[in-house]
Amino acid sequence: MHERTTRAIARWLFVGCCAVPTFLTMFAILVTWTPWYHNRARRALAEHVSLLTGLHVEIGDFERADPTTWQLSDVRLADPETLRPVATVRTVRWISQSDSTVIRLSQPEIRVETLDQAASMIHHRFLCRPDQTRVPVRIAADDVTLRGQSTAQTLQDFDAYLETRDEVVWATVRCIPAGQRPDSEGVQIEVTRDRSASPPMTTWSVQTGELRMPLAVMSDYYPFLERLGADATFDGTFTASRQDGMASVPWSVSLAGHFRDVDLGRLTQDLPHRVTGQGEISVDRCQLDRDGSVNVAGQLIANEGWMSSSILPRLAEDLGCELTTPIQDDFAFDALALRFDLYAAQLRVEGICRGLPGREWLPSDVVVSAGGQPIVLSRGGWLPATNLARLVAPPHSVSIPLSGQTKGLLEILRPPSHTLPGGATDPANIDAAPQPSARIGRLQPWRQETEPISQPY
Repeated sequence: MHERTTRAIARWLFVGCCAVPTFLTMFAILVTWTPWYHNRARRALAEHVSLLTGLHVEIGDFERADPTTWQLSDVRLADPETLRPVATVRTVRWISQSDSTVIRLSQPEIRVETLDQAASMIHHRFLCRPDQTRVPVRIAADDVTLRGQSTAQTLQDFDAYLETRDEVVWATVRCIPAGQRPDSEGVQIEVTRDRSASPPMTTWSVQTGELRMPLAVMSDYYPFLERLGADATFDGTFTASRQDGMASVPWSVSLAGHFRDVDLGRLTQDLPHRVTGQGEISVDRCQLDRDGSVNVAGQLIANEGWMSSSILPRLAEDLGCELTTPIQDDFAFDALALRFDLYAAQLRVEGICRGLPGREWLPSDVVVSAGGQPIVLSRGGWLPATNLARLVAPPHSVSIPLSGQTKGLLEILRPPSHTLPGGATDPANIDAAPQPSARIGRLQPWRQETEPISQPY
């Protein structure tokens, strides 16, 4: 080959194999450094995460240290329809390998009112998709904040793990509420997705161990918890399960534990009979099955408080109790303790004041005592469970037949009106009815020199 031809081929090889690749590499580097390319890649990454989670995702910035590591900054998750905030995370470090995925969160904050949406996302987007659970996933965070409308709760040492074992997906979470013992085992939350069942079944369970979970922050998610008071806590176990395709069937629920520091005044504020004080509700067993069967047993204990006198005849009539002394005015009690058993359609109430410390001298079966004297005694027999509904019903309520045959009608028919005191009817003229004055108002301090119980004239 001629020397000139050899030189030309060498030049072209240099241009094609060295100069052009070098130029393209430098050009690509320069392009990736431009703000418009970075913003475009950030939006594409946000769209990918949005498709993965089903939420509206905004990412403040991102960095890719190597092909397997991503770091996202200022991540905000919101409802795709209303753009209501769901969660925010300061930084997310995502390390994806062939045999595992590790996600490190820094200062995540979750809105309590959107926990249902977050739980649905975890369930439908991860547990129900085999392609997302092929490799184990670990999620860790130093602090996770659950933020409600008026309060917040920080969970420390948050550690979650997700893996698949023989057609069963296991997601476990361990955390310690702030202010609790750091050396304890922490709260254990477990979610299982059993794909071997037909249809598949999902089970949620919570075990608090020795810790007491504050309930106030969860009231935005489950409003009834607000009625337990700002200081109420729970310790025990809770399990709920349901199969797919059975949305009309209630969850099967099992609960055992203690609701402590319950504000009885808040709990009974919407009831016709008021009880104030701080008490504890112990649930020995609570089994609510899908077929509607109920099996509940536990205790209610309050050491002192005030009680409406109007509740006493209802206790005698609806719960089969016995009144030792007629009382006309609201009164202060020094012990309220009872054991309740609700099984199928039967209810039983037993007084256990005698078992409280310093109350051993009381007679057996005392439900309420005041001034050291028994006021309400239980008879210990089984009663219809519907009596419990009668106990908490307002005086002007009317009886409505309830059965499987009438369930459909009750969803569309309006309850009948009932004449109220003063000639008003319910519900059309309820505002015209004279409103009864509160039986429990400004409570006077307990005085030993006065009679604790008012006798009728």
